[in-house]
Amino acid sequence: MTLENMLRQELSDSALGGFHLDAAEWRLTVAAEKRDSLSCALNELALERSTPIKEELHAWATRVAERVTGLIEPLKLVEVDQPVGKALLRSETPTVRDGKTFYYELLLERTNRTSASLRRYAGDRNGGEKRAAVPFVLTNDAIVKVVADVVGAN
Repeated sequence: MTLENMLRQELSDSALGGFHLDAAEWRLTVAAEKRDSLSCALNELALERSTPIKEELHAWATRVAERVTGLIEPLKLVEVDQPVGKALLRSETPTVRDGKTFYYELLLERTNRTSASLRRYAGDRNGGEKRAAVPFVLTNDAIVKVVADVVGAN
């Protein structure tokens, strides 16, 4: 069974909280505050693999930025630190609401292992407060698509 199919099956169970899933060399962690048969209120969506993916870091980050479309805001590639093996993607146009800026941040790592971590942050538009991670809601279909887009053909 593919990672996407296993994820769909796990998401259809409306048990509370998050879960871990191991499939096709990947370990998926869904850190959820709430979950029902249609969606999740996520704190983090994380993927890990004990070996590097085939793609080079910059190519992977570029592909992910182009393909991940299930989020409220599209992602853009902000920075690639090749020596460290990390790439940062953020919302292209963050959402502004009640004096705060909300944006997604996807951190990709390709070193002797591979990882990807998606979170949503809220920050004070005037810079008065530090940014803080906030829960974000994705439909189950959007979660599966984000995971498939990050994993790609590797």
